[in-house]
This record gives sequence, C-alpha cells and structure tokens, in this order.
Amino acid sequence: TRQGIGTETSSGGMAEQPAGQPAKVVAPDGAADDFFGISVAISGDTAIIGAYADDVGENIDQGSAYIFVREGTTWIQQQKLTATDGSAGDRFGISVDLSGDTTVIGANGDDIGGNSDQGSAYVFVRAGVTWTQQQKLTATDGMTDDRFGYGVTISGSTVVVGSNGNDVGGNTDQGSAYIYAKTGM
Repeated sequence: TRQGIGTETSSGGMAEQPAGQPAKVVAPDGAADDFFGISVAISGDTAIIGAYADDVGENIDQGSAYIFVREGTTWIQQQKLTATDGSAGDRFGISVDLSGDTTVIGANGDDIGGNSDQGSAYVFVRAGVTWTQQQKLTATDGMTDDRFGYGVTISGSTVVVGSNGNDVGGNTDQGSAYIYAKTGM
C-alpha cells in the first residue's frame, strides 16, 4: 500500500504540505532504533531514505531503504527496499544515492564469504513504479572489516563505493574507493 506523507494533523490524519513548509516523512513501519534518515538522497521528484538498523524479519539491523515520490504537495512511499540476500548486521541503507531511475545502497556490515563486515553495495533500477535489485557490488580484494559501502554515489553510468576500513599496504584503515561503470542497466 502507498502511504501519504504530509503535515500531520492533530487528529492523526494527513494534510497537504503548506507552501514554504517542509514535509516530514517517516517510515510507516518504523520502530525504535531503526535510524531512519541516516542517509538521504533526492533526484527530481524521487527521494530515498536509509534506515540501516531496521530489523527485517528476524534479522536484527539488516537495514532497509525507503523510496518516496512527490505527487503534488504530498510525498508518497513508493517502495521499501531490502537486499535479496540480506542478513543480520548488514547495515543496508548506511549510505544511499539516487540518479533518475537507478539507486545504489551501501551495506557496510555485509559478511562476504568468511570476511566479517567486508561490506557490499546494491544497485536497484525502477521500471514503472517497481524497484528491482539489479546487481550486488563487492570488492574483489575485500577483507574483514573493510566496510565497503560506507559511502556510495552514482552519476550517469558511474558508481563509486567507499571502503573506509580498507587496509592499504601497512596502513590500517587507510581506506579506498572503487569505481564501477554501469553496464546493461
């Protein structure tokens, strides 16, 4: 179901956003300690908001991200995004970015193979009103505690993913960034 977000009235209903006033959006299924709003991005009339500590099913702190679209003066939730392979502690939504109909979402707590908190990033694409996971990005040289996905950005056909815990040479937590060219999306 689509949730309308505007200025809350005293009766608990929703009203249109008054001219010049900000609209407050919240996760319709929000809970304590979800950290909704930890990351935000906007492109045109579409916004994405991360909630990296959202519990998804039994997975504590798996994380999620919410897509909102503006219809007139009201922001409507279009979809809640989660990783298809998500698990507890992934922190999906720690970082988000949006460019047109493509979004990239970081999950810096994702365990890859035997590497705890190596991290990953997910690319979702919108067709009509539906967002679908298209790709999972990981560092081919990733290691434990790299935290790949701590920062993400997208511009045109390029995605950049930060790995702030990456050790470089003898430098612990020097950090690095990986640049990907989108193909086939």
